[in-house]
Amino acid sequence: MFSVTATTFRTAPDSTSTYTTTSTHTTTKIPITRITRIPAQTSAKTSTNLEKTTVASSTGAETTYTTTQPQMTTSTSDTSCNSTTFPSTFLFAYSNDLSSDTVLDTFHQFSSYLKYYYWFGSKFFSNTQTPVCGSIIAILLKRYNNEADVSRLVSLIRYHHAIVHVMISATPSGGSQPKAMYSVASKTNGMGMVEYDKHFPDAIDWVPLFIFPYPIYAVTIPVSGNGTKTLPDFYPPSASMYWIGITYQDHVPIDTFQYFKFGLTYDQGNCSFSVNSREVSIWDDGNYYIESSSLMNLNYKITMDYNYLGRDVQHLQFRIYTIM
Repeated sequence: MFSVTATTFRTAPDSTSTYTTTSTHTTTKIPITRITRIPAQTSAKTSTNLEKTTVASSTGAETTYTTTQPQMTTSTSDTSCNSTTFPSTFLFAYSNDLSSDTVLDTFHQFSSYLKYYYWFGSKFFSNTQTPVCGSIIAILLKRYNNEADVSRLVSLIRYHHAIVHVMISATPSGGSQPKAMYSVASKTNGMGMVEYDKHFPDAIDWVPLFIFPYPIYAVTIPVSGNGTKTLPDFYPPSASMYWIGITYQDHVPIDTFQYFKFGLTYDQGNCSFSVNSREVSIWDDGNYYIESSSLMNLNYKITMDYNYLGRDVQHLQFRIYTIM
């Protein structure tokens, strides 16, 4: 059961979130940590079992990518998003079985960025008090879903061009599908972060909610074993600072992740960042890595080197967020 709080504010023109539909499914899990760096997001899946996917060899995982462009819309989407001055809404939702201290401390940190808010029940998308189109939704999840199929929920969220970020408790109070809401975040251009409850208030600062709220590049990368993947090119709309968010494992504990390195290369140079398993404990054993980076208005080629133990497939979220 959830309680929710919504805050209305004005957003930048042409910031409507859009999605590219593919025929594949997505799976992933969630931890989180705090540091500063930069990547992008999306989601993909090779099995209908949300709990675990395996492949025959470390190089056999099929990769599906989804990139997003903020100006695209579809005729079946919520057309109220077309206005260049539409107000957007932050929705703060939490499981009632989280401790009151965890919820209040996290909400106070969350609301420190906001000026006013309303309290709602559970039917946010049908409310008449605040606009829902283009909403950014932050969920603190203690109890996992019991249903693996999230397709109807994803369709509803995408219809309204909303984005879902989920902070998932590493110590759930119940539920049988720990990756269900991670999948929702993957399919709505959000981040799925798995974190221990006591770190929620600090971790909320590293969710792309306020300073860099708009996803412009999103890919979900299935990986297993070790190897190199080439991701779709990224062409920043302007020379500016960008926020890169990555989940390096889709669950906790961090038991298979060893290393990854992302390289962004352009004609005049390159930049890269890497994470290894020894650094994870420094970040409270969560699954989330962020970095901010200044990028040029040039075409970047993106590659990923990775090393994971075993044959289980991890679905990594890689996103790039911007201010505009």
